[in-house]
Amino acid sequence: MYESFYGLRTKPFALLPDSDFLYPGSTHSAAYSLLEYGLLSQAPFMVLTGDPGMGKTSLLQKLISEHGEKHSIGLVTNARYDVEHLLPWILLSLGLSKKRLDPVEAYHLFSEFLIQGSKQHRRVILIIDEAQSLGSELLEELRLLSNLNDGKTLKLQIILSGQPDLHTLLQRIDMTQFAQRIVVDYHLEPLSEAETGHCIRHRLQVAGGHPSLFTNKACALVHRLTRGNPRLINQVCDVALTYGFAEQARVITSKLVAQAAFDRIKGGILPLAAREELSALASAPEDTTEIDTAPPQPSSPQPLSASPSPELTVTRSVDTADSLYSKGVVMRKEGRLRDAIDMLELAGKSPSYWLKAQAQIGLCHRSIGDHGAAILAFRAALTDESASPKEAIDVQYFLARTLESAGQIAEAETLYRRMAQMNPRFKDVASRANELSSRPIHPTNGKRVVASNRSWFGNAMESFTQLIGGRK
Repeated sequence: MYESFYGLRTKPFALLPDSDFLYPGSTHSAAYSLLEYGLLSQAPFMVLTGDPGMGKTSLLQKLISEHGEKHSIGLVTNARYDVEHLLPWILLSLGLSKKRLDPVEAYHLFSEFLIQGSKQHRRVILIIDEAQSLGSELLEELRLLSNLNDGKTLKLQIILSGQPDLHTLLQRIDMTQFAQRIVVDYHLEPLSEAETGHCIRHRLQVAGGHPSLFTNKACALVHRLTRGNPRLINQVCDVALTYGFAEQARVITSKLVAQAAFDRIKGGILPLAAREELSALASAPEDTTEIDTAPPQPSSPQPLSASPSPELTVTRSVDTADSLYSKGVVMRKEGRLRDAIDMLELAGKSPSYWLKAQAQIGLCHRSIGDHGAAILAFRAALTDESASPKEAIDVQYFLARTLESAGQIAEAETLYRRMAQMNPRFKDVASRANELSSRPIHPTNGKRVVASNRSWFGNAMESFTQLIGGRK
């Protein structure tokens, strides 16, 4: 309806989960990093929780799209506590059987699939969405299936995703054996006011539109109405664009958002906050100072991602990975950070430049002030199995410094101490570890439960250190 008027390639605020539009804010980036490192550290069970509409399914879709070639991934979305057994749903999700099998036959089929996958170095990853609906008996069936992992090789990993009721269920006394196997546990928190604005602009840009289509005051009102819930943000922004199109408004103001939301809540179903101010805002005159600069008039819909600069367009076809990487580093030093990231991502398509490019991308994000994206890039660099010990410890140091800047003190201290064990004279890691150990640790929004004496990150880094050590 409004796409061509606003120069959009597609609807930016559709309600269907789409990992391409997933905004990499702090809570979602941290959750995704934990899931990836759960895979790396061979965690038998991982748990992701969040209120409805927080983007859990989009995160899982991103995980599937990025790791589906390396692992066999099955997604179970509609199993409930009242089904007799969970295994038939699991076989169906993996494409193993559509028939109603005898329980013994089904167990044998699944066991053989795990064995064959292990021989091919392909792990089986089961993702159970809406897992709060399973109940204790089906969760116990999952726990027993995890016993198919032997002492040497992890064949099966299980990710449970669900609403806060899942967290409550797993804390029950009768679920103790299950809870002890959970290595990663993260709860998605709502977006802050600043992140809500970034999310709106991110989705507009991915859809090919102008990121400033919504004014700052409009974004702030969207946050007050939705309390930072991504699904509600999409609902409010979509109806605001519809109203904007009806009024032929080139910019979505807070008044337009208020009018759209006020009409939308009349049915009494959509759970928006700040209802008492909507009537006054909707009827108030337009604030002429709210619009600083109107977005340019669109001539035609833009591509799904932001258009690269002419320099980047040329280099896609003629430059080698070495020259792309060199240009990206120069751009970073010149302060052209966004262009540098684009250039380095092109360089990173070459496996020999993956680690270096990801490390430089992390430095770019750190300079921008996006610690979450920087941490994600450094961790991605550490997945390079061909890294030399020197390269690995350099990237670990960047990661630890960024974790420290982001307030993740415990994880930074763990990493400093591990680097000190690898090389006691490396930079200032020993002194930094000692300094951090004396600081009080303040709880963060994301909660994790680690079923071991080390943190989840310690487990991941030990696996990585052993991998590097084995090649010395």
